[in-house]
Amino acid sequence: MFKLAIIDFDGTICSTHGAVRHVIDLTFASFDRPAPDAAAVDSAIGSGAVVSEVFGGLLGLEPTDPQREAWATRYREIYNDGEGLARTELFPGVREGLESLAAAGCRSIVLSNKGRAALGQALAHFGIDGHFEMVIGDAPGFVRKPRPESYRELIAPRFAGVRADQTFMFGDTATDILYARNIGVPAFWARYGFGDAETCQALKPERTLDAFSEAADFAAMEA
Repeated sequence: MFKLAIIDFDGTICSTHGAVRHVIDLTFASFDRPAPDAAAVDSAIGSGAVVSEVFGGLLGLEPTDPQREAWATRYREIYNDGEGLARTELFPGVREGLESLAAAGCRSIVLSNKGRAALGQALAHFGIDGHFEMVIGDAPGFVRKPRPESYRELIAPRFAGVRADQTFMFGDTATDILYARNIGVPAFWARYGFGDAETCQALKPERTLDAFSEAADFAAMEA
């Protein structure tokens, strides 16, 4: 049986698409710039990119351009001031699914490229923070998915008794599936989320889920 679930946040636990799009528009307005094309925003959100990369793409900035982080900082200020949480919804069945995972003997953590402050705020708001033994998000020094450092340096040491083959990564974008590949664990793809379906299916995730609650059914199977 699986013993550890590494769970993404945006598009897996919570529906945040509208929140992210809204705050991106407010960020552009705060810099006195017109709102970006909606299709471009949707594509960026579906890629699983971190917020500085999203603005880099929308603004056509080079990877080393400091404006990327300036825009990302402004975005986080607006998002964490309530604009993001006000438009965030918990996906159906998340509470029940987390309870079922625990009942099946599977421990849970959150791993997201979203900012750590926003994660803590949302999990507490929906009253599900107590289900997670770790909450890992974007902060200074954090190496983002799909790179494997967060698993090697943070997760594996904390769960030393849990093997990689007893662990699964549960997320909705190609970034999550690639992270699973990089750390050597099965990928559970949340098809109900925001990831590009064609891209994610091409990566051949081990399990495809149409609802969060299905995770417990798969976790109870032989790892």
